[in-house]
Amino acid sequence: MKFFFTIALVFGGMNLLHAQGTGKVHGKIFSNFNYNATDEAAAFEISRAYFGYKYKYNDAWSLKVTFDVGGKENETYYARTAFLKVAALKWKATDKLTINFGQVGLKQFKAQEKNWGYRYIAKSSQDEYKMGTSADMGFTADYKLNGMLAVDLTVVNGEGYKKDQADSNLKTGFGLTMKATDALTLRVYTDALAKSDTSTQNTVALFAGYKADAFRLGAEYNTQTGHKNTEGNDFEIASAYGTYYVNDQVGVFARYDIVSSDEGWDNDKDGDYLIAGLEYRPVKGVSVSVNVQGYTPESGDAENSFYMNLQYKF
Repeated sequence: MKFFFTIALVFGGMNLLHAQGTGKVHGKIFSNFNYNATDEAAAFEISRAYFGYKYKYNDAWSLKVTFDVGGKENETYYARTAFLKVAALKWKATDKLTINFGQVGLKQFKAQEKNWGYRYIAKSSQDEYKMGTSADMGFTADYKLNGMLAVDLTVVNGEGYKKDQADSNLKTGFGLTMKATDALTLRVYTDALAKSDTSTQNTVALFAGYKADAFRLGAEYNTQTGHKNTEGNDFEIASAYGTYYVNDQVGVFARYDIVSSDEGWDNDKDGDYLIAGLEYRPVKGVSVSVNVQGYTPESGDAENSFYMNLQYKF
C-alpha cells in the first residue's frame, strides 16, 4: 500500500505543477476476487496497476510516461515491482505521419485489445500467450494513406519492456489497418526477430472487428513460428469474442480461444479457453464484472474459476 501511495504522490505533484498547462496524470488499477473450483482455492488480488503522465508541448510534440506495477510471488511474501513501461516522445510530423521514439507502446495487438475491451479481466490472446509484448524500446511510425487505410512500421529491441537488449538483433514489424466502414475494422500484421545462431521468430496476425451501438464483435487468427527463436516451436491461436450492451451501464460478453502448438511442444497451454460474464459500469472510470473462466486442456481435466473483477481509473 505504501508503494502505491508513493507513486500516486509523485504523479499528483506533477499534476499540480502543470495544473495550468497541458500535462495530465493518469492511473488504472485491476483487482479481483477469484475462486478456483478445481483446486477449491480463493483469493483477493490486485493483479496490476498503471500510473503515468502525459504532457503536450505543442500540437506536434508530446510525451508519455507509464509505470507498470505488477506482483511477483516469493516463497514467503508477494512483492510489488514497478517497470517503466512507456517513456516515449511523440512527433506528429504531418496530418498523416506520426512517429514515436523511446520506450514505446506497440500496435501489434492494440486494435484487438481495444475491441476485446476487457483487459482488466484478461489480456488479449497474443499478449496472454506470449506472442509479443505491449511495449518495447525503439521507434514506431504510423502513416495514414487515406481515409480508409493506414500502415505502421515498428523497429524495436524485441526483448520487451521488462528486459534489457540481449544482443544486436532487432525486431521489425509491419501492419496494415483498413477502416472498411465506420463499424468494420480489418488488420493484418507481421513481424520478424532474427538471431544469428538460432532460427527466426515470425508472427502473422489477422483481425476483423465490428462495433455497433448495441454490440461489438471480434475475431482473430495468429500464428508464430520459431517462438523465442527456437526451431520447431510453432503455434497458433484462434480467438473470437463479443459484447452485447443491455444499456449504457450493462454489457454481456463472451470469448473463446483455441491454442495449439505443433507436436505439443507447449502442451501446458494447448487447449480451449472460455470467458463469459457480465459487466456493470456504475460511474465513469469504474467497471465491475462477474464472470466464469474455463480451460479445457488437450489432455487432462478441465479447470473452472469464478471471478469478480474491478477496474478503477482516473
